[in-house]
Amino acid sequence: GTLKVASELQNETVTPMASHPEVYPITGCWINKATGDWTIGFFEHFAVYQCQFWDYESIRTQKNKTTVSLKNGTERLTVKLEREEGKDSCSLAIGKGKSQPYFLCNHYCIPDYPSPDHTPYIDNGYHTDSVTLVGYLRNLPSDRPFEVTVPDMVTQNEEKYYTDIDSLGRFIIRFPVLNTHNVFIDWGRTTICSTVEPGETYFLYVDYNERKRFFMGDKARALNELVSYEELREYIDYDEGKEMSNLDYLHKTQEITRHKSEYREKILREHPLLSNKYRYYTENQIRYGAAYGLMQRRFSVDRNKQEQLEKGFMAYVDSAFYPNPVKPYTLLRDYSSFMRDYTGYIDDILPPSNPNVNLTPQELERIYSEFDAKGKIKLTQEEKNALRNFCVYQDKVNELQASKADSLEVIAYTEKLKPIIETVQQLVNKDNLLTNYVQEQLAKNSANRKLSIIDSLQMDTNLREILKTQYYYEMLQNRHNELPHTLIEQYKKEVSNPSLQVYILSQQQKYEKLSNKTIEHPESLMPNEPLAEITDGEQLFRKIIEPYKGKVIYLDVWGTWCGPCKNMMQYAKASKKLFAGKDVIFLYLCNHSSDKSWKNIIKEYGLASKSAVHYNLPDQQQDAIEKYLGVHSFPTYMLIDKEGNIVNREAPRPYMSDDLLNAVYKLLEK
Repeated sequence: GTLKVASELQNETVTPMASHPEVYPITGCWINKATGDWTIGFFEHFAVYQCQFWDYESIRTQKNKTTVSLKNGTERLTVKLEREEGKDSCSLAIGKGKSQPYFLCNHYCIPDYPSPDHTPYIDNGYHTDSVTLVGYLRNLPSDRPFEVTVPDMVTQNEEKYYTDIDSLGRFIIRFPVLNTHNVFIDWGRTTICSTVEPGETYFLYVDYNERKRFFMGDKARALNELVSYEELREYIDYDEGKEMSNLDYLHKTQEITRHKSEYREKILREHPLLSNKYRYYTENQIRYGAAYGLMQRRFSVDRNKQEQLEKGFMAYVDSAFYPNPVKPYTLLRDYSSFMRDYTGYIDDILPPSNPNVNLTPQELERIYSEFDAKGKIKLTQEEKNALRNFCVYQDKVNELQASKADSLEVIAYTEKLKPIIETVQQLVNKDNLLTNYVQEQLAKNSANRKLSIIDSLQMDTNLREILKTQYYYEMLQNRHNELPHTLIEQYKKEVSNPSLQVYILSQQQKYEKLSNKTIEHPESLMPNEPLAEITDGEQLFRKIIEPYKGKVIYLDVWGTWCGPCKNMMQYAKASKKLFAGKDVIFLYLCNHSSDKSWKNIIKEYGLASKSAVHYNLPDQQQDAIEKYLGVHSFPTYMLIDKEGNIVNREAPRPYMSDDLLNAVYKLLEK
């Protein structure tokens, strides 16, 4: 149990790390020679078998035979090894199983499997399941939590899942997947890009000193092959790509694709038993890495000038990438990104549509008659007559104008019908029924354009439902309030997959609750009426900041439709805490956003406070003030000193806490 060491004229007694020092001759990862699978591992403090940690009860060695007794809760397991001295191979029997030949893996990855494997990836029909990843990280360089990133095809977000690592370097994490899925494992430290299958459990062993990375599990083969033989790292640098024409970018992409494919073919020739999963994944990894880069070029053309990508460019995309998509669609993040940009580009180049609702007198009568029939309102006879006569009035005016009647006659007729118009106006103003109806129709008109694009493309039901769910989710996130009930019912008719429906129905429920939630510190939401007559941008700005002379103002120009703006909102509370009790005002100017969305975001992120001031100005006033301030992107942050001077037009963002703290305190001290 101890060892005396003589070194540099010093004697020292050392003790082994292991509680059972007899484990050292068998320590490591043992591979079944017949299958090529990593089946069992012995380490100083525990063993690993069937993706679980096992404690040692005893280890007994007689000559070349070792018997290991393991326990996992109430379960017991005996492992017997018979090993020739000096060799990294043995006969190994687990439990009541027969003895089989094994070898100790001293490579940085699992060696080639001894037989072919033609098994395809699981396709579960896109139903949410979970994956479990257990792991042992040896010689860990840092103790930050372990992270798994799952690129979500519906939300288009990188969903991150974390778990703590214990003092021995062990962890267990369970995370949801929609189907067989691309994952990024512990990026920045372990850095593995791979794919996992729903319902499976995997074990990851990493030795950071020896650069070993092994996977254990029933479906671990493809993961081991992917970490063993990674793709050629060649790509177009961002700055280089910006200087290229679209066709030059296409030709460079084709050249890189050829290089990567040749490199992959070389690996397959040298390792002919690599599995079908490896072959399928790497082929499509090359395809859709190229496809994603090419479709990002949609942002290189000016949509305002109705520019388009060259015909030859899109012909290549349409022939090389759109047909024969990777399946499952969640297998590669780049496929999801490609389809997002592909459908987005089609939307870009279609002629602009008019989503507005045309409220003619006839349409107004129809709408209110429908409200009355459905019991949403009880129309009086006077209101019914007014709506009917309003239609007659419009028809008469049209008739007079068509006959080129004298303008005085038109005016006289209009005067007679003023009481009718007043009754209709009172009806419209007395509730929000018409406003809600118009907003609902605007949302439906806008949605139907994108949904018709999806319906026009050739694809199977699964992909169509995923893309529609993706769009409805995007609508919810952009609006930041619940969708009209009719749109939700339309969605449920179009998408039958329960796992996809959860995305939309849970978000809908979230925003319904948010809409009914009261705002804390409602006094921080400023009324627009006192500014109603001001049209000049500078005058508006001066009027808004006038009450805060003597205080430093941190200005945030944002929009409810702006993703980066909302990403920054998560740091808002922390920013306010930095300056609690100080003469600092947080001024928010919201761009082109509905009142409901504006208030919902304020509620969701807790943006209202004693030190916060919020404006949601009419579009023309907001445009005027942004022009004066020189706002060209969102979000924009500025700092205004105690005298009302703009001293920093590119102020630190909320997450840059140290920079923001220093910048504001310099102004406070003046």
